[in-house]
Amino acid sequence: MRCSASANKPPRRAGVGHATVDRVLNERGGVRPETAKRVLDAARDLGFDRKLPTLYRQGLRFEVLLGRRQMPLCARLSDAIVRFGRPFKDIVAIERTFVDETRPELVAEAILKSRGNALVVYGQDHELIIDAIAEVTSAGKPVVTIVSDVPSAPRLSYVGIDHYKAGRCAAFFLAKMAGEGSIVLLCSSLYYRAEAERISGCRDGMADHADRQSVSALVELDENDPFAGEELSKALEAGKVTGIYNAGVSHAVLGRALAAHSLGPPPVLVGHDISPDAERMLQEGVMTLVIDQNPDLQVRKALLILASRFGLPGGVAESPVVPFTVLVRDSL
Repeated sequence: MRCSASANKPPRRAGVGHATVDRVLNERGGVRPETAKRVLDAARDLGFDRKLPTLYRQGLRFEVLLGRRQMPLCARLSDAIVRFGRPFKDIVAIERTFVDETRPELVAEAILKSRGNALVVYGQDHELIIDAIAEVTSAGKPVVTIVSDVPSAPRLSYVGIDHYKAGRCAAFFLAKMAGEGSIVLLCSSLYYRAEAERISGCRDGMADHADRQSVSALVELDENDPFAGEELSKALEAGKVTGIYNAGVSHAVLGRALAAHSLGPPPVLVGHDISPDAERMLQEGVMTLVIDQNPDLQVRKALLILASRFGLPGGVAESPVVPFTVLVRDSL
């Protein structure tokens, strides 16, 4: 909401700040029901010529802890929350909070500080996050993990794809499409259960399907580490690399790393999650295929499961399993 001179009246009349008015009128969540009521009453009294939100009748708030804003996957999740939260907007506030998911202490802090009645969490399988989930669930606050599971925590449900099977799927294509040589496995951190399971699935799949290739290296490529690229360089230069499986490294980071090396014939490159960088790499022939995990369906299922937990209209205790999709250049 852009404030004109007349728009200064609702904050004064309701006794709140401009940021609070913005959150209420634009349905961003994070405002107590009684405060939201004061803002809406003030707006009506002042004759605002726009459709005003309906008060959350049950005063419920679901908070979704996403990763960094600049991550394409988190941007897709955020957009999905806006779309699929609309059927519940009159009875529950759905709030999005962006947290640096590479720092488990920040995610754990956000879990513990949340004022929501329920949480959807994307984070690492780290002891700090496990302890934080255990603490809030013991107080009666249900938690659903999304994208990457935290299975040892007492969460209500995990919603997402079977990452082990996705890794095996990647191995199948690498075994059939890559020439004789070595396969390099990449991940950003094995603290992400999703990436650990993908790597495990790929290793097992290569053992079952590959007869011309072998896994030569597993490289954890931390994009915040200025020296992380050196290990990748060594792996790419150690032998004839005919295939790469990227289980979680940023497409942009990997694209720059590959551009710095002359590998001869381009290796078969299998990665995860469609993004503008992934689309460009597919179009240019740098990437062979992308395994996408359908963030829209993950958000929809997570919200329906929580709605069912609270007995809300439209809530369904449906299966939390989400199918993944294989994308190639011609299917974009």
